[in-house]
Amino acid sequence: MCIAAVKSTMIIATLLGFMAAAQAQAPVVDIEQTCRTAASAMVRLMAGSSMENDQKACLNSEQRARESIVKDWATFSAADRALCVQTEVYLPSYVEWLTCLEMNRDVRKMRAEETGAEQTNPYAPVTLPIVRPSVLY
Repeated sequence: MCIAAVKSTMIIATLLGFMAAAQAQAPVVDIEQTCRTAASAMVRLMAGSSMENDQKACLNSEQRARESIVKDWATFSAADRALCVQTEVYLPSYVEWLTCLEMNRDVRKMRAEETGAEQTNPYAPVTLPIVRPSVLY
């Protein structure tokens, strides 16, 4: 094998390793921007709401959700991570991602318990039931 081919192979292997490591970690988003925008909307919509309090509450809940996601990241299936974690949407939210990840995991676990048998693939994607709104507009 020539030296150029060996170097190319090493570079490709290194890049693939970086890509795998990046996918193995929870993504980071600008949650301050999300919370600023959400707090601003809440102030416009609700009397008695304050920008500072709403933004602080948002940042606290988002930080706790991020910590949970980071701690449990490896336990969530790749299919659930791909489905739930959408970084390019308007106002990405760790709280929404964590809720989605936990719901998929828990529904899968409940279904396995209901059947009384182990599922052949515990990380198979889950389709959540449709919930009809109880309030008519």
